[in-house]
Amino acid sequence: MTATHHQSFSGPIPPPERLAKYPEDARKLILDMAQKEQNHAHNMNQAALTGAIHKDRLGQYIGGTIAIVGLVAAAWIAQYSAVAAGIIATLDLFGMVALFVAPRLLENRNNSEQHE
Repeated sequence: MTATHHQSFSGPIPPPERLAKYPEDARKLILDMAQKEQNHAHNMNQAALTGAIHKDRLGQYIGGTIAIVGLVAAAWIAQYSAVAAGIIATLDLFGMVALFVAPRLLENRNNSEQHE
């Protein structure tokens, strides 16, 4: 009769009973390594979040600028052709609504599909 025992762990730090078998300097090195890895992961997540916020903010500034330029152009063209100005203003406003509402609708739809 044979008995086998298999033990495994995941992550940078071994279980306490296995960690206790290492010399003190090796334990400190393992714990320092795990702390550095965790700090690195947190820094990368923070950088990704900051980048996403910056990208969204830049897109809003550019979208707002384009919308204002479109409305100013429609106002300027209105003195020559009310129909052309109306078309430009309508397209501009429709574009703004699509720009800000469509991503929210898609996000809500994706969230509802994930929860099903």
